[in-house]
Amino acid sequence: MAILISGSVAYDSVCSYSGRFDEMLLPDELSHLNLTFLADTLERYFGGCAGNIAWAMKAAGGSPRLLAMLGKDGNAYRDHLDKAGIDSRFVKDAPDEWTAQAFITTDSLGNQLTTFHAGAMNLLQVPDREALSGVTAAHIAPGGLRSMVSQGELYRKLGIPYVFDPGQATSQLSPAALKELSLGSMLICVSEYEEKLLADRKGLERKQLVTPSRSLLVTRGGEGSVIYTAEREIRIPAVQPLRIADPVGAGDAYRGGLLRGLELGLPLETCGRIGSTIASFKLEAPGGQAYSPSLSDIAARYRMVWGETYPG
Repeated sequence: MAILISGSVAYDSVCSYSGRFDEMLLPDELSHLNLTFLADTLERYFGGCAGNIAWAMKAAGGSPRLLAMLGKDGNAYRDHLDKAGIDSRFVKDAPDEWTAQAFITTDSLGNQLTTFHAGAMNLLQVPDREALSGVTAAHIAPGGLRSMVSQGELYRKLGIPYVFDPGQATSQLSPAALKELSLGSMLICVSEYEEKLLADRKGLERKQLVTPSRSLLVTRGGEGSVIYTAEREIRIPAVQPLRIADPVGAGDAYRGGLLRGLELGLPLETCGRIGSTIASFKLEAPGGQAYSPSLSDIAARYRMVWGETYPG
């Protein structure tokens, strides 16, 4: 079972600021801000939702196929994917654009300010016949809005079941596009906040999204996740990491583990357990792709938490 993962690959530049953002903000001056935060540290990581998900699926023992765009600065990212053994044949280059980049500053309270440049990401096209060869399922992660819509249309036309994972695009896609992508999927993956956004601002409530042929996964951070099916609610506790280095990318890691379970044709509850286990390893490392547990490490933690043999 080949799963095609599409969406963003990006470089993440992460700064830490030892002060507090709110101490630098003057309530009467918010209409014309001009602020500089002196960062104490700067780190650069490989990121992007699709890249993070593919990394996690590979770590879980899977064979992800990645569909994405790199820019003129993308050689380091491609080498990184190739060294990890991730299928990057369908990661294309846009020589006149920069690879998507996120610039993130975090203060001492964990508040974040992020600026994102999409760059090459917006040039991603629908997969061609070669990219779809042998594909039995797809995962639409956040990326270029037009590309997300076009991919959904193609998968529905070809009868390829897909997971819809709108992420930050939840607030950017039109209500019509969100409805079309959601109702045409086999599984919708959102955070607790994104589920509320779908209901309150887009008019898509849980009762519309969950059917006998479509399930809804809602991640809740440290409280774990819930998978809603037409028959029942499946609660998946969060697997506790040995330490927490960085929460960024934990949701993507969960999704990568989940896809490994789907690749194996496992029940959704088992898929969620794999996802929660992989997310715990991600929490122990900075960035979205700086962790690389062995399969024996994953299997040991999975057995310890769930009392079962790791199926991946």
